[in-house]
Amino acid sequence: MNNRKIELPLSHFIEDFRIVRLDNSDEALFKAWTITPSNNYIGIRQSGAPFKLFDKDGKFLCDVGRIGQGPGEYEISIYDEIIDEKGGRIFLAPFFGKKIMVYGLDGKWIKDIPLKGQVQKPKMRLNEDGTLSIVHMSFSEAEPLAFCIDMEGEIVKRLPVSKNMIVQNFDGEIFSYQNGGEFDFFHTANDTLWTYNNTENRLEARFAMHFPDPDNKPIHIYLNIPQGIFANCYYWDVTTNQPGESSTYFIDRQTGKGQKFDLMNDFFGNLPASTNFNKGYNIQNFEPMVLKEKIKEHIAFGKCPDKDKEKLKSFAKSLNENDNNLLFIGKLKK
Repeated sequence: MNNRKIELPLSHFIEDFRIVRLDNSDEALFKAWTITPSNNYIGIRQSGAPFKLFDKDGKFLCDVGRIGQGPGEYEISIYDEIIDEKGGRIFLAPFFGKKIMVYGLDGKWIKDIPLKGQVQKPKMRLNEDGTLSIVHMSFSEAEPLAFCIDMEGEIVKRLPVSKNMIVQNFDGEIFSYQNGGEFDFFHTANDTLWTYNNTENRLEARFAMHFPDPDNKPIHIYLNIPQGIFANCYYWDVTTNQPGESSTYFIDRQTGKGQKFDLMNDFFGNLPASTNFNKGYNIQNFEPMVLKEKIKEHIAFGKCPDKDKEKLKSFAKSLNENDNNLLFIGKLKK
């Protein structure tokens, strides 16, 4: 692993880039937890608020379900979502519960898929055979780590949980970005990036990083993309109880070599970019005035190429504090 930091262009990973200005209507405003693009839609998961659906150009379409206790309503936050354009459906999984909720692309409730037991912090994947794979946090050996269900909730495959992945509370997380056509996930109870192979009903280990001090590891997440692995490491200053230095490594799939790097958006004047890749897209979410200030600082620090300065200045002038957020979206290369 090379600790010398380099700059990598976003174009190394994505094949296109577009800026989406979201609707300014009151019902379109949101506080994003997770943003999930698809070919023709943008889904926005919020904490304690309805899931919102926009078209790919930023037009607000509808709320998908709503907060409540009635049919088609969810009492607690959503933890995962699937936008199934081909089937005309949206699947929402609650933070915990005994059902998966299914809606149309118009936001209207279609049905609930009942589960045989409660799931905690579930992640989902829609399989080619029409079944749904689910990975969740198991609280006991009686609960499977992963399983597949049909659309009526019948379990067709079940993978037992190993003892080292049983959790005692909700403190951990499961991250599943599914950028490479597989059901990959990172479970914080186990320091490995896994793939759930639903065809063979087994886990496949993909990646784990060696840290010099096993008892003092930074908070970290592994992220799979077609070109390799991102390892995002977040260090915490225990003396001030504040975030410290953070580092991101890219492990090339072809060479197996790792490199510390910063990601730069060469589509937009080399503005710093995020390694937020989800469902095959790179996404950055900006409030207008935050982006305006970032552009101003970027130009002042001399990091913007001369050929892009006027473009960025002109774009910054177009930003209004009363506007809804903007998204930078790029589609991953395969």
